[in-house]
Amino acid sequence: MALTRLLLSNFRNISQADLTLDAGVNLFCGDNGSGKTSLLEAAHMLATGRSFRSRQHKSVIRHDSHGLTVFAQLDTGYSLGVERLADGGGRVRINQAAAESSSQLANCLPLQLINSDSFAALDGGPGVRRRLLDWTVFHVEHLFAQEWKNYQIALKQRNALLRRGKIDTQVIGVWEEQLAQSGERVDAQRRVQFLALRAAVSGLLEELPRSLLHHVDMGYRRGWRKESTLSEALRESRDGDLGQGHTRTGPHRADVRFTVAGEPAHNVLSRGQQKMLVCAVRTAMAQLVCRHREKPVFLVDDLPAELDEHNQQVFAHWVGRCASQVLVTGIEEGATSRPWRQLEAPWNCPKVFHVEHGNISAEASAAQ
Repeated sequence: MALTRLLLSNFRNISQADLTLDAGVNLFCGDNGSGKTSLLEAAHMLATGRSFRSRQHKSVIRHDSHGLTVFAQLDTGYSLGVERLADGGGRVRINQAAAESSSQLANCLPLQLINSDSFAALDGGPGVRRRLLDWTVFHVEHLFAQEWKNYQIALKQRNALLRRGKIDTQVIGVWEEQLAQSGERVDAQRRVQFLALRAAVSGLLEELPRSLLHHVDMGYRRGWRKESTLSEALRESRDGDLGQGHTRTGPHRADVRFTVAGEPAHNVLSRGQQKMLVCAVRTAMAQLVCRHREKPVFLVDDLPAELDEHNQQVFAHWVGRCASQVLVTGIEEGATSRPWRQLEAPWNCPKVFHVEHGNISAEASAAQ
C-alpha cells in the first residue's frame, strides 16, 4: 500500500501541486510555515476525510478560494478524492464513485500519523487511547465497523430516552438489548486485539536499552464492571443515567491504561521516554495490521524536533519493518534524512522535495 501520485488544489498555502511519490521514504524539507506539514495533512484527509490540525474544513481551504481538492493514486489501483467547500459541502470519491462514509477511505488507505499531538496519548483523555486501539481493531476485524455503528445507533436512542426524563421501560429495554448485544461484540473484538497489541509493544520496548520502559504495563478497561454483563450493567445504571441524561456504562467509556509499577506512565517516565512509548504503540499497531492486510503508510512530522538522534534511528528501524511508505517532514534535510539513510533499501534512498512558500519541487537527483 503506497501513494504513487498526490495532487492538491487550494490546500492551505498550496495553490497547486502534483507530486509523484516513491515507495520507501519521501522527504519534504522547508522552513516553518512553508507548507510541508500541509502535505501530510492532505494525505491524512485522503484516509480520514478530515484534517488532523483543524475540525473546520474552511480553515484548511486556501484564502480567497471556494474549496479544496485532494486526489491520490495508490499502487493497489485505487484512486481517492476528497473535495471540501467553504460553504460546508463537499464530496468523497473512491475510484470516481461516491463513497458512503469516511470509513471506506480508511479501509483503502491504512495510515499512521506521528506528530507533536501524537504524544498526548498517555496523559490525554480515554477517548484518545481508545481510538488507538480501535484503529487496530477496525483494520483487523472486518465486522468491527458495523458492530460499532450499531452500538452508536442504540446508544443515541437510549440517550434520547434518558433526556426525556420519563422512561418507558419496555421501549428503553429494546434499545438496551441492542446496545448490549453490539457492545459485547465490540468489547470481545477489542480484547483480542488489545492482547496482541500489548505483546507487540512489549517486544518493541525490549529492543531499547534497559530503562523504565521495560517496566511499562498496559491494561484494558472495557467500560463496565467485570462481574456484570453489559445488559445487567445497563439495567443497574438506569436510574443514575436518568439523572445524568446520558449512558455512563459501556464500550464508549473504555480505556487503555499505561502504567509503571502501578503508577500512570506519564507521571513516571521522562518526556523522551513517553515519546518512545507512543512510537512503540503506533508501530505495534501497524505490525498487527501487517499480519492481515497491506502495510500502512506512515506520516511523520518533524521527527528531529521530537526525538534525539539515537531514538530517531530506532524508530526508523521499527517503521522500516512494518510500513509500505513514509512521508516525513523536516527543516534541515541532513538531520531529517539521516535515520532513514542508515537503513537498507528502499528506505536508504529518500526522494527529497523542497517546499518554499507553498511551492514544492523534487530534488533533481531524486527525480531522475
